[in-house]
Amino acid sequence: MSWTIDVRSLKHPFPDGCVVAIGVFDGVHRGHQALIQQAVNQARYCDLPAVALTFDPHPARVLSPDESPPLLCTLAHRVERLHTLGVDYVVVQPFTPVFAALSADSFIEQVLVRGLGARLVVIGEDFRFGAGRSGDVALLQAHGGFEVLPIPPVLDARGERIASTRVRQWVQLAELGRVREALGEPFHWEGVVVRGAQRGRTLGYPTANMVPLTTLACPPSGVYACRVIVDGTSYPAAVSVGVPPMFANTQATLEAYLINFQSESLYGRVLTVEFLERLRDQQVFDTLEALQHQMAHDVQRTEAIYRDFLVSIPS
Repeated sequence: MSWTIDVRSLKHPFPDGCVVAIGVFDGVHRGHQALIQQAVNQARYCDLPAVALTFDPHPARVLSPDESPPLLCTLAHRVERLHTLGVDYVVVQPFTPVFAALSADSFIEQVLVRGLGARLVVIGEDFRFGAGRSGDVALLQAHGGFEVLPIPPVLDARGERIASTRVRQWVQLAELGRVREALGEPFHWEGVVVRGAQRGRTLGYPTANMVPLTTLACPPSGVYACRVIVDGTSYPAAVSVGVPPMFANTQATLEAYLINFQSESLYGRVLTVEFLERLRDQQVFDTLEALQHQMAHDVQRTEAIYRDFLVSIPS
């Protein structure tokens, strides 16, 4: 994959110019995909490289830190998905207070003209930029140094606009089918395995306790059928989110039982969790034996859902 940090690190990388798609692209949902596809198509037609300009951290973390949203995916997964859609180069612009203070005119000159040599700029029709969000599509079009292609929003099956804010809400409501439709893939979560209370081992279901790599959105408390990826190999996994109510003085956690995984240590390793389906709420059982019986049932359902998911993936 070709990507770089900061427009200022580029030294005239596109001598003939490029087609630039601009956005945060959190989650790279179907609305983003439509915008990227237009940029890639135009780039191929003009025989120019297709460049995605994205920002990290999320601008809200700098502009409104108390209202900064959890992310739909890590930066690495965002970059990977942008490349999968056909982008030739990704530029990750650090969104710092200094960068946020750039005027709209300075953004155009420093980033688009001198930094990237943009020949065509592809953006959402409501795109705003520059200090105080003063720049808009009309200002880009008035510049005259490049063409501008605004893209209308994409609607879901219910006629609602697909936007990162809505997808986060659907994640937090466990509307996983709707999330998968909007993203074009299951909700993607990544975390590092840490040492837990190791209760799962005593129950016959050793789990990997994880903390997120960054501030990621997460489905609500419950038990889920998931696919977990370890070093490129995927496993069906029953995943518990939230506080297990059977055990006192327990903190909220995300822990995964990887079905058919060998007993090597996972501590310190990064796992990818794809949420496929919600199985049930967290609940209190009369006995540990009743809990074990339910966990066995959760595992059976997870295996069936995982098999159906693998069949649904285009070959």
